[in-house]
Amino acid sequence: MMDLPELGDAPLKEAPPVEARVAGFRGAAVAAGIRADGREDLALIAAREPVAAAGVFTRNLLKAAPVQVAQSHLARGRIRAILANSGCANAATGPAGLEACRRTCRELARALDCPQDQVLPCSTGVIGQLLPADKVCSALPGLVEGLSREGLARAAGAIMTTDAFRKMARADTEVGGRPVTVLGLAKGAGMIRPDMATMLAFVLTDAAASPAALQEVITRAAEQSFNRATVDGDMSTNDTLVLLASGRAGNRELAPGQGELAPLQEAVTRVCQDLAAMLVADGEGAGHLVRVVVSGAPDQDTARRLCYAIAHSPLCKTAFAGRDPNWGRLLSAAAAKAGRQGLPFVPEKTRLWIGPALIAQGAAYTGTRAEEEAARVMQKNRYQVRLDLGLGESFFWVLTSDLDHAYIEINAEYRS
Repeated sequence: MMDLPELGDAPLKEAPPVEARVAGFRGAAVAAGIRADGREDLALIAAREPVAAAGVFTRNLLKAAPVQVAQSHLARGRIRAILANSGCANAATGPAGLEACRRTCRELARALDCPQDQVLPCSTGVIGQLLPADKVCSALPGLVEGLSREGLARAAGAIMTTDAFRKMARADTEVGGRPVTVLGLAKGAGMIRPDMATMLAFVLTDAAASPAALQEVITRAAEQSFNRATVDGDMSTNDTLVLLASGRAGNRELAPGQGELAPLQEAVTRVCQDLAAMLVADGEGAGHLVRVVVSGAPDQDTARRLCYAIAHSPLCKTAFAGRDPNWGRLLSAAAAKAGRQGLPFVPEKTRLWIGPALIAQGAAYTGTRAEEEAARVMQKNRYQVRLDLGLGESFFWVLTSDLDHAYIEINAEYRS
């Protein structure tokens, strides 16, 4: 039986309410004047003392200045604060971008009375625009003064760019007999594909765990969530996923490989999956969240490649937008990928479902009744497409969105 995350049934462009508090962390947000629209654009997440930390970053070779600095600072495994801005990616800005980033870290470290390398910088916005360090530094006193346990929700709002809604998720579990909370904040709506999507995501927990244990947890969680989220197949320069653990839950500190790490792993993965689903559901202009599953594959790599063949296909994505059960497009996208890359694919053994409707079998149409059922499924804003290859036991899944006129409008005017 395939283990798949829930698609949920909430409206596409909103998140369910969560209690945005976790012991050991405070948040704040201010309008620093980075964005032209004047809304809050600078966020701070801070602990009262250095906490264990781990992270995963973009694999794009054009890494933004904050990614380079954050990776360097995270190497010690102890972090006091995350400083994140929207409105400017500070990517492809050369030495000046690095210096602007380091300057804001120095100033915040001075305000928090901690070493500079305990500050993680993050930025999101237009590539090629230099971070206005003067504006950020001028806003820091008010940002620090505004820190509160209730401020994490405001921080989640300040990192939004083209997002239609604030993205937060929470899971509660028990570790070593102690109640533990995991809270996640994220942004992202476009320029989203595997290898981290275009996103900033901050996951906070009050569990006690070593940096090595957190690295194990967040790497696995990313693979089962953000690395399976795609809107348009483009990868960002700024993607950052960080996991911080305050230790306030009072459990014995977790180490890699321990059995007690399992409930924390499950909770962090669930939070990341919820956030990843929100990112795809909020795909720029999207009206549908579609889980694409390829099963019955001889190996997972084949399943993965054919999954993305469907999830990235403009023809398939526009069919999703039009609520058109065009099974030929779905099957052809996978078959073409298999042919180009020499992957196992036997048309006569395939079966294709849209929701519960078996719409094609043996590469042939199963009839109008199945098509009518599939068309009803596609009226929903969340559903599943599954292609079974009939060649083995391996499977893979990915979350994708449809492609509508609004996507072009949003991105054509992004820098306007």
